[in-house]
Amino acid sequence: MIFYDKEYSLPKPKRKTVMLSGFKGYDETKLTSNLPCDYVDCVYNFSFKNGRLVNSFGINELKLGETILPVLPKIEGDKRLFATKMNVGGEIKSTLAVSYQNGLEYITIGETEWHHLDCQDFFKSGVNYLYNDDDLLILSGEKGIKVFKNGELCDVQYEGQIEALCVHNERIYAVVKGKRNSLWFSDNFDPFNWNVSIDEGGYIGFDGTLGNVKVIKSFINYLYIFCDYGIYRLTAFADQNQFSMKKVYTSCGRIFAPSITECGEYIAFASEDGVYLFDGYDVSRYSIKTNDLLKSGFDDVYACYAHHKYILSFTNTAASDYGIFTRDIDNNILLIFDLADKSVNLIRGISFSRLITLSMSDYNRVIGLSDDFDKVAQLDDSGLYFGKAMQKYWQTNEIDFDLPNGVKVIRTIEYNTPYEYILGIIADGERHEFLLTPKEKKKSIYIKSQSFVFYIRSDNNLENIRPPKLEVDFIDKV
Repeated sequence: MIFYDKEYSLPKPKRKTVMLSGFKGYDETKLTSNLPCDYVDCVYNFSFKNGRLVNSFGINELKLGETILPVLPKIEGDKRLFATKMNVGGEIKSTLAVSYQNGLEYITIGETEWHHLDCQDFFKSGVNYLYNDDDLLILSGEKGIKVFKNGELCDVQYEGQIEALCVHNERIYAVVKGKRNSLWFSDNFDPFNWNVSIDEGGYIGFDGTLGNVKVIKSFINYLYIFCDYGIYRLTAFADQNQFSMKKVYTSCGRIFAPSITECGEYIAFASEDGVYLFDGYDVSRYSIKTNDLLKSGFDDVYACYAHHKYILSFTNTAASDYGIFTRDIDNNILLIFDLADKSVNLIRGISFSRLITLSMSDYNRVIGLSDDFDKVAQLDDSGLYFGKAMQKYWQTNEIDFDLPNGVKVIRTIEYNTPYEYILGIIADGERHEFLLTPKEKKKSIYIKSQSFVFYIRSDNNLENIRPPKLEVDFIDKV
């Protein structure tokens, strides 16, 4: 009797070449478990351009033409940055002021040193007001109101602590601490007169169903009062008898008051469920792309607007196991929403806050202060953080190629890059990293798993990462 060995035929793997990503953008609503993974919810310090990963925005010292501002005096504790104008020798010049506890430093653009003023207060909010042809910076602090005018601080006779200020129809409107559901205002054409009278200053009360008043904005002939959970519209003319109030919006989630910023024909604001645009009558949700970052709330937010971009700065302390999050400090986040093309840029691992927009006849800059730098800083397009490259990171969610139970083998990667970078793959809890250099065009990998997480990491000064291609074997079960 003859016995024959039984032959088993092993299934032949199906081999495919797939593109890792078309590098289209950041959007947590467009994630996929297959490749190409064009949109991701984990990317920072990269920008997307024509299907490539490129340099993002940068933070560097403020330069205005040939003018470089000098180092700030040593300031301890919290601080705020303001911009105004001053009459210097008959010439109107842009001026920056930095407020901190018991002091104010100021400098006009073109000068080489800061000037100090004692003030026994800390000013957290301020507005500009043209009064008798003089440019005033009206500042509010814990001990009341002061006016900064041509290098001097003047007292305003007002009792109370003001938490928010706004100029509208030649009056100053204020939110006063401890006086809920009311809005206070100065006399018409006189920011120094707060006497309560039918023909001077006064206040207007309203229901508190939308929560506490947080921010007031003058916009398209009306005054808008932003509360924790909604917006009132105030019609406020010179005659107090013509004042009228209307509720125009109720929010499902808490509005982050410091995020409220006028952006051209809109007022933009962030809340617990997205970023919104308000045109004075209707509210539309502009973006939910960053909801995961916004939903936990934040209070140290700063916001401004320039070049069609709505810019938010805040601190995120969420733990993370990738990239730069190894140092034991909070991570400042900068979100840059381009209102023209709807793109989002995210910068992490930096310090850039107390944001304001500095506008002059020939430029419009986003400027702020940094805990890592002793000068006024500006947002630019360099991709550098005070002259140094920032670590950049892009990561997919879990990819199973829409076959959760099938085994896949990543065999090779084909790429073309002018600068080296790291391609990482996480499979079965293990992290594998491969250095991709301009000298090579293809690299063998061979990683086997049912699912994968792909990431790209780089520390280059310049970036131009084109979509790499992966050779994948799909193995059917025996």
